[in-house]
Amino acid sequence: MPFPKTLTELKAAGYVYDGQSPCRACGVTIHWWITPNNKSMPMDVSQDDNVTSHWSTCPKAKDFKTK
Repeated sequence: MPFPKTLTELKAAGYVYDGQSPCRACGVTIHWWITPNNKSMPMDVSQDDNVTSHWSTCPKAKDFKTK
């Protein structure tokens, strides 16, 4: 199944909105979602409700990878 691309698709796929906060690394506001597997996932949401994983856009994402 392809990753959801809009807020509507996220909700239909079973993701649950869990609030927003600034990214600790880059400061951008991120929207937190709980995945169908009960994991927290940071998302970027555009003006037209398109969503992207913040891990793919954050310039400091590598700082959060576990070894």
